[in-house]
Amino acid sequence: MPLEIPFKYRSYLKYLYALMFGIIGGMIMGKMGLAGAIFMIALPIAIVFIYYFATNPKLGIYTAFFIAFIVPTAGRYLPVSIPLGLGVDIFLVLTLVFMLFKYWKRTDFDGWLHIYPLLMIVWMGFTIFQLANPMALSVPAWFYAMRGLSLYQMLIAIIGFVLFRDKKDFKMFVRFWIILSMVGAFWGLKQKFIGLDSLENAWLMAGPYVTHLLFGKLRIFSLYTDAGIYGPAMGSVTIFAGIMALGPWPMRKRILYGVVALFAFYGMLISGTRGALAVPGAGGILYLILIKNKKLLITGGSIMLFAFVFLKYTTIGSGNYDIQRFRTALDPNDASLNVRVENRKMLRAYLANKPLGTGIGSAGSWGERFTPWTWMANFPTDGLYTRVRAETGVIGYTLYVYSWLFLLAYGSYVCWQYKDKEKQYYAMAILGNFAGILAASYGNEILIQMPVNFTVMVPLAFVFTMKYWDEDGIYRLPKDRNSKIFF
Repeated sequence: MPLEIPFKYRSYLKYLYALMFGIIGGMIMGKMGLAGAIFMIALPIAIVFIYYFATNPKLGIYTAFFIAFIVPTAGRYLPVSIPLGLGVDIFLVLTLVFMLFKYWKRTDFDGWLHIYPLLMIVWMGFTIFQLANPMALSVPAWFYAMRGLSLYQMLIAIIGFVLFRDKKDFKMFVRFWIILSMVGAFWGLKQKFIGLDSLENAWLMAGPYVTHLLFGKLRIFSLYTDAGIYGPAMGSVTIFAGIMALGPWPMRKRILYGVVALFAFYGMLISGTRGALAVPGAGGILYLILIKNKKLLITGGSIMLFAFVFLKYTTIGSGNYDIQRFRTALDPNDASLNVRVENRKMLRAYLANKPLGTGIGSAGSWGERFTPWTWMANFPTDGLYTRVRAETGVIGYTLYVYSWLFLLAYGSYVCWQYKDKEKQYYAMAILGNFAGILAASYGNEILIQMPVNFTVMVPLAFVFTMKYWDEDGIYRLPKDRNSKIFF
């Protein structure tokens, strides 16, 4: 018979466990030193985290998002190189596993049968098919490149539609996003007005100074990978918070959103990333279309026209580097723009007989790393869509670009159907952000960069799921819908 401890002695077990943990921990620290001490401190934290993660898989998305946010900073501050980026993969996959195997009895999985996750699944299938592309030369390059290009998009879309459905989920994610973004904005202000610390300066001097020190002026990069990501990320918050500041909320909430938008806008300016202008620009235009208010359309259109004329046809403020830097984005004779146009002409000629492109991972940094002897590895792809065209050909380009455009158009249609002002403004803010990042991705690979991919793809699911919110903001999918695949 198994040994049974009398009830009066069971309360002492916790002391026995603590003693055993202390003895074992002392032995590990004696053998491993500081590393052992760190391990023993981290172990109970990890156990508690895994427990809460297993009981609430939503925690996986937040953890993956947080890792995506801190990866660039960790790369500058950690003394050794740690592949933290793989943590995003691990937590997204674990979230899917917990969701499928632990909660399958009490979770409505019909949600993923929406056109958004299905399009992402189709795109993932096409990227897997690309392994058979005769032009593809490196499977490792495909593996590394497809993660941002298709895997994350598919996982986020599926998880978002199954786990992130209710109004409270939307509010929680937005808070988390804005808090992280404001940390980034204030860190950018620190870099501009106080300066870089020694490790940031070491990172800059190791090579990035070529693109981040222009005419003696520093392009602010904050906690992000570089200024090219920091600018659009701040532009993303600018348009989202700016639209929310106009919504039907109490004045205190509108002022808070307005302050967030102003700080983010200034962060965008000091990044010196000209393509970031496209984010509030395209997002603002879409908002004016969606609002269906003639007075606001005329007022907003006039403000945007004034800003365009100010930047393009005047020299006012040219003494300010940040303004002058953005002014060059509207110059048709800008050398950088002309080089990009010529590069795209060369690419069209090179891909004329390659309808499937040269394989995922063949261009950009992965091409330089795995197949540096090829023409494509040395081709400057510039924007996301140019890269997709290069690696997947006209077939992949058409599938990828038109999938996103369809979701933007369909999301706008859904937004127009909302009679509730609250839902309408939520949807307009999300779609404004989405449209802006799509536009900015023409010149840079913004949409697939961390953490911007999370701040676009997770909120996008809410545009469609909020249609099924009840009076309490709980998602309830109707049982009498005619099709299992629904829009």
